Amino acid sequence: MMVNQHFLLKLSLCLTAVYGAVVIGMSAAISHVFLEQFSGKMLASLLSSTFLLAFQTLALLALGLYLKTLASPGKLLPTVLIGWHLGLWLFVYTVWAGLFALPLHFGQLAPLGGQLLLISWLLLAVIAWIRK
Repeated sequence: MMVNQHFLLKLSLCLTAVYGAVVIGMSAAISHVFLEQFSGKMLASLLSSTFLLAFQTLALLALGLYLKTLASPGKLLPTVLIGWHLGLWLFVYTVWAGLFALPLHFGQLAPLGGQLLLISWLLLAVIAWIRK
């Protein structure tokens, strides 16, 4: 199944904008609500997962804008994009689902999401050497 790359870019940039808004909202909530409600390990998990989302949002924005400039991005760069999105959802949602008792909490998915993020970053490193 071939994903339409134009649609993929639009969806990615839309999701990236949503992630940015979520980071702003979560940062405010951490400062004004969760800082008093959570402590220790729970607060550390919330802070680190929110930071990861913020950092990865910037990376997704950069890659998405870069892909828009390419006439033919190939298959590997869009694969990195998809890997980052899936990894974020698996990791960040799983951490937050555990903290906030959200539905579909499967704790085993967080490490899988982290591994997918790592693999996608390493794939980006490989692409730098093989892309013409």
